[in-house]
Amino acid sequence: MRSPIPAAVAMACLTLSAVAWAGPVVTPAGDTPAGGAPNGIPGQVPPMPSQTPSAGTAGAYTVPSVRQPTVQPAGTDGGNFAKKESSAEIWDKAIQAPPEGKISTRSKIAAERALMQAYEAGRLQSLPPIAGTNGEVLYAYGQSLPTLVTAPLHTSIIVLRDGMRGAKAVGLSPGYWQIEALMAGRQPEVAITPRFAGLHANLVVTGTSPSGKPMNYVIEVTSDANRYTPMIGFYYPDAIVRSWKEDAATQAAFAHKVSRETVAVLPSINPADLDFRWKIRCAGGGWFSHSDCGSITPERVFDDGKQTFIQFRPDQGDRGGIPSILAENAAGQNAIVNAAFRDGYYIVDGVPPRILLLAGKGGSGKVVKLLHEPGD
Repeated sequence: MRSPIPAAVAMACLTLSAVAWAGPVVTPAGDTPAGGAPNGIPGQVPPMPSQTPSAGTAGAYTVPSVRQPTVQPAGTDGGNFAKKESSAEIWDKAIQAPPEGKISTRSKIAAERALMQAYEAGRLQSLPPIAGTNGEVLYAYGQSLPTLVTAPLHTSIIVLRDGMRGAKAVGLSPGYWQIEALMAGRQPEVAITPRFAGLHANLVVTGTSPSGKPMNYVIEVTSDANRYTPMIGFYYPDAIVRSWKEDAATQAAFAHKVSRETVAVLPSINPADLDFRWKIRCAGGGWFSHSDCGSITPERVFDDGKQTFIQFRPDQGDRGGIPSILAENAAGQNAIVNAAFRDGYYIVDGVPPRILLLAGKGGSGKVVKLLHEPGD
C-alpha cells in the first residue's frame, strides 16, 4: 500500500504550477541612468535604491525578482501570437455587441439618405446598422434581422416607430424573460430583462403604423453574462426613400416655378441703381406723324447697365400682339439686337440709345419709340 503524498508537498506542486517566476533583470552599465539607479516616476513609482555592482556586472544594477500569476497570451484565440480576425468574425462580433455612439439629427438624416441612395443604386447589398441620436443602434426596418444582446440585472430597450399604435410583444417566456411595453409620449418602447445568461429566443412585436398599415418587428434576443446593448431602434428605408423622393420632386417643382416666374436674375446691385430714365413716344407711318399705338405701348422701360427690360401688360398677346423690336445705334441707323420675350418682358442685351417697337406695316403701321436719356 502506497503512502500518501504529504499534503504540504501537494500544495507546493500546485502553487508552483500556478505561478511563473521572473528571474532578475540586469541592465548593462551603458544603459544605467545618471546616478546609477532609476529616479522613478514622481507620484507613481518610487526611486530604486542604489545597489553595489555584482561581480562581472560592474556599473550595472539589478531589478529585484517578482512573482506573478500565469498570464493568458494576448492572442485573440488564446494562442501565443495575435490572430488576425476575418471580416466575417468582426461582423459577427459587431452584431453580438454593436458599437454605441451618438450623432446629431442632421448627421443621422444625411447618413440615412446616403445609405438609401447607395442601396437604390445597387452599391449596397444590405443596409447596415447605424448610430442613433440617443446612443441607440438603429437597424433597417424590413431589411435586416436585428440582434438584441441582453444581460441579467440590466434592462435593454427596443424603440419602435413613433406614433405606432397597439404595440404587442410575443415570443419570450415569462419564466426566462421580464418584458414590459412602455410609452414615452407617442413613442412605444419595449423593455427586456433576462433572468439568466445563455438564453436565446425570437421576439415578435406587432402594431399599426400612424398611416394605418400593419407593422411587424422580428428580433433575435440573446442573453450574455456581462455584455448587453442598452438600446436599439430602427430607421425606415421605405419611408426615407419616399421622403427624399418627395423632397426632390418638391424642389424640382419649386425650381421650375421660379424659372417660369423669373424673367431674368438681376446682378447683385441696389434696386435704386436701376435706370428708369427712358421716354416712350408714339409714331405712325412716318416718325413725325402720330397714330394710335396704345395697343403695343409698354408699361415701363428700365435697364441695369447691361440689359434693358421692356415691360408689357400681362394680356399683351391678346391685346395688341407682341411687337417686333429694332434698335438704333449712335449713328441713328437701324440695328438688329439680341432680345427675348418672356413673361410679359422684352429683355434686350445691352442698353441701346433708342429702341423701336413695330406692329403692322405701311401707313397703318404702329411704331413706339423708346429713348434713353443720357445720365449726368
